[in-house]
Amino acid sequence: MAPFPPPASEHAPGATDRDDAELARDGATHPSVADTAGRLVGAIDSVVAGHHDVAEIAVATLLAGGNLLIEDIPGVGKTLLAQVLARAVGGSFGRIQGTPDLLPGDVTGSMMPVVDAAGNTVLEFRPGPVFRHVVVFDELNRATARTQSALLEAAEESTVTVDGTTHHLPDPFFLVATQNPVEIAGTYGLGEGALDRFSAVVTPGRAAPEFELEVLTGRRGRSMLAAVEAVASTDAIVELRREVASVQLSEAVGAYVLRLLEETRRHPRVRLGASTRAGVSLIALARARAAMQGRSYVVPDDVATLATAALGHRVLVAGGDGSTTAGREIVEGCLAQVAPPTP
Repeated sequence: MAPFPPPASEHAPGATDRDDAELARDGATHPSVADTAGRLVGAIDSVVAGHHDVAEIAVATLLAGGNLLIEDIPGVGKTLLAQVLARAVGGSFGRIQGTPDLLPGDVTGSMMPVVDAAGNTVLEFRPGPVFRHVVVFDELNRATARTQSALLEAAEESTVTVDGTTHHLPDPFFLVATQNPVEIAGTYGLGEGALDRFSAVVTPGRAAPEFELEVLTGRRGRSMLAAVEAVASTDAIVELRREVASVQLSEAVGAYVLRLLEETRRHPRVRLGASTRAGVSLIALARARAAMQGRSYVVPDDVATLATAALGHRVLVAGGDGSTTAGREIVEGCLAQVAPPTP
């Protein structure tokens, strides 16, 4: 079994130094991944009480170039967490409210008649709210399956195709969606294709009483949202995503991810196990977590910490109720069965 890379204080094989000039863009020097990630997590913690682990996963998803789904009952801060992250990332922001009468064109944009300079009426594309750097789709599962499907291309390719023409979304693009549990009235279950476009799914739950008290007394919560300022520019996020993508993955850790995928596929309760795409997402998140901790290489703990968030919603359980809870339980059981590699 291949050994893990050396400690962070040493140079890993193939690693190269990057000086400030290489990280500069438009005359600004980008801070390290760990520094920026720490400030992003801190911004979330300053408003959203008692969900530090969820804040870390959210930031890891952003830096990995993925999309995040926040699933929980109403009133636990799902939308607030998404809004804080959007404010902390410099750039444009769009918000979409999921409703049963929301149409695909209301999300992506549509062709509209306009009068050109010659006085002729022509069709022109008018971008929808998805054309922003950070997009919050609130209560995604209150929208119909047809409207949900309008997000598939945007979430996967960062493009939107309307009337045969492909339009590129801003770079970076980050989708944060929230959904209520399937038993809540007026919801439509997300299809497997829609769920698979999210790199991670988190369920914050209710905060502990001491944190809930801070919300009730105004020390945290929505009243603090206006005080959140951008801690990273969009150019910085693009560069940091490149840094994250260069984090090393050893053969041993890659094989560990593969064993986890295979364990979900042969579980007796599973109808469809985690796909190769799910493994790619897990590795991207693990790279982000490694960089957030100042490492240039992935360790097994990065994988184990993020496996439930990355794989749980992609595991289809026989006789399941349509929620991601059962899948997360399966992944947690698989983690207990698959031994991580040792150096």
